[in-house]
Amino acid sequence: MRIPLIGIALIAGAAMTANAQSRAILAPASKMWIEGTSNVHDWKVEANNIDAQIELDAAGLAAAPAKMVKKVTITIPVKSLKSEHDKMDDNIRKALKADKYAEIVYTLTSVESVSAETKDGFTLKTAGTLNIAGVENAVSSEIVAIRLADGTIKATGSVPVKMTAFQVKPPTAMFGTIKCGDEVKVKFDFVVGPKVIAANDK
Repeated sequence: MRIPLIGIALIAGAAMTANAQSRAILAPASKMWIEGTSNVHDWKVEANNIDAQIELDAAGLAAAPAKMVKKVTITIPVKSLKSEHDKMDDNIRKALKADKYAEIVYTLTSVESVSAETKDGFTLKTAGTLNIAGVENAVSSEIVAIRLADGTIKATGSVPVKMTAFQVKPPTAMFGTIKCGDEVKVKFDFVVGPKVIAANDK
């Protein structure tokens, strides 16, 4: 996703100069993955490509951490989703109609603080839209952001999604004997810090 992600962007503003408008860049350690179930075993696919467009306004930090986020769009190419099995990857791409809808896109619509900020971090409640296989639905998530000892910010979250809500038929394998469950969890673990904040002067 051009995602993917939000909570980290919020705290990244602490590394920005006052009144600056900046674009947050995810650190290489950031990751996003999808966890699901089947009638045989649980499964996981990871996104090897996360494109996050995160615009921040440092002036908002004085009011509240949630005020500093201007815009977030996360895009993940469907074909960048990888598991440990090539056949499963093929089944997932087919289920997500990758040939017609090449990307999964998340767009932030609102964010608010749900806990007081501490020296170690804070929790945020976000709302947005998620577009999968050409179908867009509203989604919400709580993001926990933590400041690490080196000044880096780490944000984690989990978003439950039902595939059928996006008109996606849960994948099957072995001539239908292996059937995936409808609900999956989109999880992320994003990292951002002072060294990965770029001035948005273009």
